[in-house]
Amino acid sequence: MNTRGGILVVDDDPNVLFTTAQVLKAAGYQVTTAGTGRDGLRLAKEVTPFLMLLDVRLPGIDGFEVCRLAKSDPRWRACW
Repeated sequence: MNTRGGILVVDDDPNVLFTTAQVLKAAGYQVTTAGTGRDGLRLAKEVTPFLMLLDVRLPGIDGFEVCRLAKSDPRWRACW
């Protein structure tokens, strides 16, 4: 399979997370998943995805805050 690049999907609903990941994988993308905003930020540092799909309502850090924190990190500015 020819992969197109990495996508990080962050959602606290396991059904949404699984379904979204399966659709993206079937389309040839490398997919990393996380169930919380904190896990999403940690994984983003490890895999540096080209796209993050964030649920707005997440336990702890919500999707808006995850986005703000990711965009404010200097090492990611060139990526996103």
